[in-house]
Formats: sequence, structure tokens, C-alpha cells
Amino acid sequence: MARARVLSGVQPTGALHLGNWLGAIRNWVDLQESHDTFFCVVDLHAITVPHRPEQLADDTLTTAALYLACGIDPARSTVFVQSQVPAHCELAWLLNCVTPLNWLERMIQFKEKAVKQGDQVSVGLLDYPVLMAADILLYDADRVPVGEDQKQHLELARDIAQQRINARFASRDAAGEPVPILKVPEPLILPEGARVMSLTDGSSKMSKSDPHEVPGSACWIPRS
Repeated sequence: MARARVLSGVQPTGALHLGNWLGAIRNWVDLQESHDTFFCVVDLHAITVPHRPEQLADDTLTTAALYLACGIDPARSTVFVQSQVPAHCELAWLLNCVTPLNWLERMIQFKEKAVKQGDQVSVGLLDYPVLMAADILLYDADRVPVGEDQKQHLELARDIAQQRINARFASRDAAGEPVPILKVPEPLILPEGARVMSLTDGSSKMSKSDPHEVPGSACWIPRS
């Protein structure tokens, strides 16, 4: 029988920290045993905020190497860099054309980051969840490991797939039943590590943007 497919990824922004290991990569290693696994370095997401291109290129390769060092086995999992697959951007544009603007404006992470960026907030930051939806839907993922802070983004991906694509454009089989175009993914929220708190401020999530958490990191954006 075919195994359920899992897709996940981490931004290549600075050094991976303990929260990335506990909340994501450690679980990915275990998922290889029971699922068809796809793990992406999501570098296109990283350019939605100020960055240095040379540093981002280096961090992208370093993040991929750390996946392997932490136990992701390329013989059992597909490991890739998001920007190397043009279909991510192509599907994102198609999804943009059917996604209501107000769905994106209500996203909590956009509101929080937009306040910090002020007048410099980009369209890319607003559109970030649509690209994330494209990442997921492109691979027919059955389940997506997400932290509590990412559950809203996955709900958006589900809504786009079900309400804006399948409900509008699905064909019908010989019996007249709708044939979905996109698979609607389910969240995979594990009981441990769903939200790893900061070692310096127990009221907030551990973040790459805190130089006290990750000494010497590029320090500007957490995993999103």
C-alpha cells in the first residue's frame, strides 16, 4: 500500500536552533520510517524580508547539509531547494488569482510582521501564505507537520484547495461525482515540540531572530 506523503521545510535564515531540532527535524527523521517524505529548504520565503543574497545562498546550502547531518536520509526522503523547482512560483501565481485578498489580510503572522516593518512591508510578505500553500499542494501532501503558529497557514492552504480550486474547477466522473484537482492536506501536530519556548524569554517562541538564542546567527527571521 502507498504510504501517506508528508512535506515540510525550514527557512535558510541563519543557523538552525534547538527549536528547529525539537519541533521539526527530529520528527522528520522519525517520519521517514512510516511516510513518503519531502523536505524542502524554503529559500523563496526568506526573501520576503531584508536579506543579503550572498549570505542567503550560503545559508541555503548549509541548511540542506544540516538536514542530512541530523539524520534525513536522501535514499529515503526527497530533499530539495524550493527555488530550484519553478513550479512553486507557477502554482503560487495560479492560486493568487483565486485567493481573496481579505483571506491574506487576516493572517496573524502578517499582521505581526507588518507592524515591525512599517512602511517597508512588501507584497511578498502578504502573499507568503499563498506560496506556502503552493509548496504543499504541488506535492499532493497528505499531512504537513506544523507548529501551533503555522496552523493558520495550513488552514489557508486547505481552504484554497477545497473552496477555490476543487469546488470551482473539479471535473466529474462517469457517475457524476466530482473529481478533486488538489488533495486537501491534514495538519500533523505532534504532542511534543509543537511550540518550543525561548530560553531567554519563556513567554515567546524560540526564534532565529534572537541572537541570544543562536550566537553568531544571521538574526532576522524565525522559521515560518
